[in-house]
Amino acid sequence: MRDASSWLQSLKSWSLRKSRGGSVGRCAAAGARLIGASCIIVADTNQARLDLVKNNGCEVVDLTKGTPVPDQIEAILGKREVDCGVDCVGLEAHGNGPEANKEHSEAVINTLFQVVRAGGAMGVPGIYTAADPKASSELTKMGQLPIDFGKAWIKSPKLTAGQAPIMHYNRDLMMAILWDRMPYLGAMVNTEVITLEQAPAAYKTFSDGSPKKFVIDPHGSVKKAS
Repeated sequence: MRDASSWLQSLKSWSLRKSRGGSVGRCAAAGARLIGASCIIVADTNQARLDLVKNNGCEVVDLTKGTPVPDQIEAILGKREVDCGVDCVGLEAHGNGPEANKEHSEAVINTLFQVVRAGGAMGVPGIYTAADPKASSELTKMGQLPIDFGKAWIKSPKLTAGQAPIMHYNRDLMMAILWDRMPYLGAMVNTEVITLEQAPAAYKTFSDGSPKKFVIDPHGSVKKAS
């Protein structure tokens, strides 16, 4: 992409975190590959999604294992830190290891503080709303997270959070796809085109952790274009 920061081209690794669905994390992995990341690490609790990205050239971290995340990263890279990390958790982050099936809204961000190197970068498009009445703790019900800010102060990471500026990047990404700069994108995202009538069942499948990304095509436009 024309306006991507030049320093991103020399990244040694990316650490990507995902929750239910995982398609945002896979798109982040595809984007990291486009701009030249030499090692892309995807972390997840879902084995089917880990297998998918592993088959598409990514290294993986299994968050259900008792092995701490830094140890798993060290087994891949020979060191316990990455150059940058992207929190693609969506809603209701979960913990690692014994806490992998329990909601811990702060877990992903605190893990990134732990594994992103000093002076590295953190992207947080994960959704953290002002208040979540169904959260697991009284603090997170008020939209407040117990962030390990001590590590942030020590490591001085560059952190960008909030909704991704899609309109800023969509043309460059479209041109990259049209000129076949991302031939791996379809396999990485694992897209399935469905009708509008299939949408309710697809939403349930997606919520249950399917490695697929469903695209609703109510008028059969994709078939007509092909």
